[in-house]
Amino acid sequence: MKYLLMVSWLVGAVVFSFSEVQAADVIVNGVNLGSCTSYSDGCNTCSIGDNGLAACTQMYCFRAGTPKCLDVPTTGSGTDTQLTDLEKAKQDATTKTLTTDFKLKTFNSCDNLESVMKNFIKDYYNAHPYNGGYYRGGPELMMNGSIGVAVPSATSSDMVQGGVSKVSAPVSATDISNTNLQVAVVDESELIKTDGTYVYFYNNKDHSVYIAKAFSATDLSIVRKIKVPTNFIDPKLFLSGKKLTILSTKYNNTDYGYRYWFNRQVKTVIVVYDVSDVNHLQIDRYYETDGNMSESRMIGKYLYILSNSNFSFPYNIYYGSMQEGGTQTLDEQKFDTDFIGSTIKPQKIELRKTNIESEQNFRLNGTLFPYNFSQKDNAICSDIEYVLPDTETMKQFDFTPSLVTLSIIDTEDVTKETKTKVLFGDVNQIHMSLSNLYITSHLSTSYGFRCGPMMGCIMPYYNQGQNTLIHKLAIKNDTTSYVGSTIVPGSPLNQYSMDEESTTGNFRIVTSHNYPTQSSELFVLDPKLQVLGKLENIGSGEIFQSSRFIGNRLYLVTFKQIDPLFTIDLSDAKNPKILGELKIPGYSTYLHPYDATHLIGIGYDTQTNQWGGTQNAGIKVDLYDVGDVAKPKQLSTLTLGDQGSSSEVLQNPRLFTWYAKKNLLFLPATLMTSAQDVTNPYRSKDAWQGTVALSIDLINGIKEQSRISHIDTTGLEAKRIEDCKQYSQNDGKPVCKQLIGGGEYCTSPIQSYVPPYCYTDSPIGEYLSNQLWNFSNDFVIRNLYLDNTLITVSNNKIQANDIGQNYEKIGSIEMK
Repeated sequence: MKYLLMVSWLVGAVVFSFSEVQAADVIVNGVNLGSCTSYSDGCNTCSIGDNGLAACTQMYCFRAGTPKCLDVPTTGSGTDTQLTDLEKAKQDATTKTLTTDFKLKTFNSCDNLESVMKNFIKDYYNAHPYNGGYYRGGPELMMNGSIGVAVPSATSSDMVQGGVSKVSAPVSATDISNTNLQVAVVDESELIKTDGTYVYFYNNKDHSVYIAKAFSATDLSIVRKIKVPTNFIDPKLFLSGKKLTILSTKYNNTDYGYRYWFNRQVKTVIVVYDVSDVNHLQIDRYYETDGNMSESRMIGKYLYILSNSNFSFPYNIYYGSMQEGGTQTLDEQKFDTDFIGSTIKPQKIELRKTNIESEQNFRLNGTLFPYNFSQKDNAICSDIEYVLPDTETMKQFDFTPSLVTLSIIDTEDVTKETKTKVLFGDVNQIHMSLSNLYITSHLSTSYGFRCGPMMGCIMPYYNQGQNTLIHKLAIKNDTTSYVGSTIVPGSPLNQYSMDEESTTGNFRIVTSHNYPTQSSELFVLDPKLQVLGKLENIGSGEIFQSSRFIGNRLYLVTFKQIDPLFTIDLSDAKNPKILGELKIPGYSTYLHPYDATHLIGIGYDTQTNQWGGTQNAGIKVDLYDVGDVAKPKQLSTLTLGDQGSSSEVLQNPRLFTWYAKKNLLFLPATLMTSAQDVTNPYRSKDAWQGTVALSIDLINGIKEQSRISHIDTTGLEAKRIEDCKQYSQNDGKPVCKQLIGGGEYCTSPIQSYVPPYCYTDSPIGEYLSNQLWNFSNDFVIRNLYLDNTLITVSNNKIQANDIGQNYEKIGSIEMK
């Protein structure tokens, strides 16, 4: 007797079906599959066990096709796959389906914004109820009333101190260094900028921007000093033409009230100076908007800034009754009454210089000044684009939204107001080409997931852990338009993990993940963010360290114990492939083109520690020959310092100062020399900080030319003697204290520990290595070249060094 029993149930978003069938022949939808043990019809994948039961997984699809047997003919004893099949079935059982389309949408109206946001906040609270002092998305920081702003003083001279003498126009350098950029013409912010005549440097020590005349070493001088408010955090600079821009995150010390859902205490501030006459600096524009400054880029005269405002959930005035288990309900009636959609829109204020009298409305102490002041929302409701998940998605994914404001400023035309675009989302990394902006954010899950039908995801399945959501915006001057969104597996390392190919507009991205194993992946997406090609499982078991896209090549570095440098061909976007691989000790964290067939790599050498593991040693600079991409070679290598050595360039490539015309690399570095003490492997016998000048050429390789330091160690030996006296001066008498109940407890006055630098055989360098951070304001942190002069900059001084005369110091000026 034949019979068929179907039992189905839903686990997550995957339907499991079990069928009892006759063991002799497998017949599915009238198709006889004979003695098949596993089959698929395009929707269902089923395995037939020895007991005649079929275990099936049903995937999302539009229509089942003709069943096909999946058995692979075997010879001999065959391969038992029961365990791997069981593990795959378990993975499928726990896989969830993404039900929210992560493409950007717009609100229809302010009423629609309010309705959507009310529902979202309620859903979010239900998914993540309050359980005792924890607020997702940031602290409870609110603002009562309108935006507060510290407007600039009545005249720009009130913000300028020092250097009041008139400055004549000096000659300029012809070969000048600029910020090291990922994409030519797309400028990136930095602490230091130069136009070849003046150097502009933000000094963190005294919160000031110094303007120095630096081209002529005989006339090196500070000509202006712009005092920056102390609540401006980590300011950066842009310089375009005769416009100097200072941009920063600012914190307002304001007493905030309730019923505001975003942190309005944190601001992004942009100040544009006209520096065409350094004797008379003028503030052209002061702009402020909600949120901390996340990223910025500049193309020509247009400045693009991304600000991020954290969402705060919900305030204690909306807590309802306490539930069993320690969670509180949301008082929805009070919340519905109080919540006003307009209060969540980020705001901006702007002060623009104007010669039109009818637009001048800025008064200070009763005096009218030639500025127009405005305060408004960053966007009307119907222009706000958003991604908000539904309740089920919020339960499944780590999703903490924020308000992202893209501000676009025309730095030359003060008559134009700042353009703004508002998104609900998040910002992790960005990539900007001349015509597009790519915004990435994390999508974290503790389990794998699939996208629902028609969502346009590039993969059928995403592993647990980090994945990346990408939004693409088209940019033309000060206008933007939304192009599309997608999700890629894994997460990018940094901005150099992404690239837009200039001729096709294809977007290339390298990501890494650690589940089920550590590996890296390359995805090539077309201009509509549809996948063209991919390369998976690169460097299995290795950690992604750096990448560089150059034309139709990708150079990728991974590391575990040695450094594999992969050369990858991208000429066929649909079929990227690894052409070659070089394995050497250490690894590079940044790759820079030397010429069309050679690369410079900078990173760390490595060594085996006392526990058998691998750890960083000195700073390593490599020269690679990639002319034969199938056989990349290391032409030359140089290691600077030992364990504990570091350079900010390794994490911030904007500091990479490469004088290509002279084949010179200027590297700010802290170099430690190991004491080779087996009892204390972290002990150093010497330390040095400053700029290392390296020559790099194809014939002589990498050679150290000179070291330039700003640290003055005069009097260091006397200080060491004084510090070590505490370990040698004692009267030899024990120190005793009486005990309760009688008796006394005595301790020896002799110190049980004496630092190694206090012994007579210890060099003075060992003491310096322990005191180095006391000289932090003398650390050389930036380098510039102006023709044949190397400018080294610390917080204490600007120094000029003659490149042609073994970097002899030819002038310096203190910043104070």
